[in-house]
Amino acid sequence: MPNACSKYCSPATYSSYLSVLPQRACVICGDEASGCHYGVLTCGSCKVFFKRAVEGHHNYLCAGRNDCIVDKIRRKNCPACRLRKCYQAGMILGGRKLKKFGGMKAVGLPQALVVNTQRRLSCDGQALLPLSCMPGVRELQLSPQIISILESIEPEVVYSGYDNTQPEMPNMLLNSLNRLCERQLLWIVKWSKSLPGFRSLHINDQMALIQYSWMSLMVFSLGWRSFQNVTREYLYFAPDLILSEERMKRSPIYDLCLAMQFIPHEFANLQVTKEEFLCMKALLLLNTVPLEGLKSQAQFDEMRQSYIHELTKAIHLKEKGVVASSQRFYHLTKLMDHMHDIVKKLHLYCLSTFIQAEAMRVEFPEMMSEVIASQLPRVLAGMVKPLLFHAK
Repeated sequence: MPNACSKYCSPATYSSYLSVLPQRACVICGDEASGCHYGVLTCGSCKVFFKRAVEGHHNYLCAGRNDCIVDKIRRKNCPACRLRKCYQAGMILGGRKLKKFGGMKAVGLPQALVVNTQRRLSCDGQALLPLSCMPGVRELQLSPQIISILESIEPEVVYSGYDNTQPEMPNMLLNSLNRLCERQLLWIVKWSKSLPGFRSLHINDQMALIQYSWMSLMVFSLGWRSFQNVTREYLYFAPDLILSEERMKRSPIYDLCLAMQFIPHEFANLQVTKEEFLCMKALLLLNTVPLEGLKSQAQFDEMRQSYIHELTKAIHLKEKGVVASSQRFYHLTKLMDHMHDIVKKLHLYCLSTFIQAEAMRVEFPEMMSEVIASQLPRVLAGMVKPLLFHAK
């Protein structure tokens, strides 16, 4: 198996991941893996547990501090921590749909990328290559079809479950938005794990980047849906939750809606293309890092530069002249910088609501609760560094 992996991975990348993701070890409990199940290398026991837990809609609670050890011996002790670990690893019941990557060969991708993507994401076969075997970013820079990959992994439309027939109550709207966030958070994990180059980062870096960027990614995608589907007076949270300006005014988040409307308004003003949006979204995942830096800083820097390069190529599809394309790059990167300010307002409101959840009768789903409790105080305390394109 190491010989097979060496065809697609550099020795340095392969060695660095041996200690993090063993070739035949279950990512969840460390038992021997039986294959790639629901998008992640797991044993049969964790495969069955995840399927039953998700399909049964179980609301597990941890009796400790949500940090229980999940290993081969103790994996049955705390189902809440075991399920959380499944989600964190990127497991999702729709994992088999990732076989659509098999069609990449038709769009002219390099053979190494085609073979490796199929082996990494196929969930029916027994290929047990470590997840680190994603092609290097240098190889991706040579691919003219990176946009095709970004389009293929775009998350599906998610519904909020909001009941529009009921009288509007502040807590009902917030509960629906929280459920929507939880569902979108699962898709963000799946999307980021499929993003070319992301698997080359240390697993701790992957988790940190997702936890620091999820709000930004959600709001940016909200802006795109609104730009694509409705006029300037609306925000398109989901097909079953579209807020008009009048409904925004009656809601408890009117000020936040005004801040978020800036994004689709800028999309409209700049007439942002789908290719530009996809590259910008990838960069937003790479837009905030811990103050102390990342474990795989060099790989991260190279990956970020590659997506900046992809954005410049997407801009050149729209603007041919040097001056016009430079101006467009300036405006698009200014928008990405402004995302930090918008998201900070959302973080403050989110944490405040989380603290007062019981009094406000607002429910926070499990995974969202964990991210808010563990990461938002750190973000708001300035323990992370926003990566800006322009000096303030």
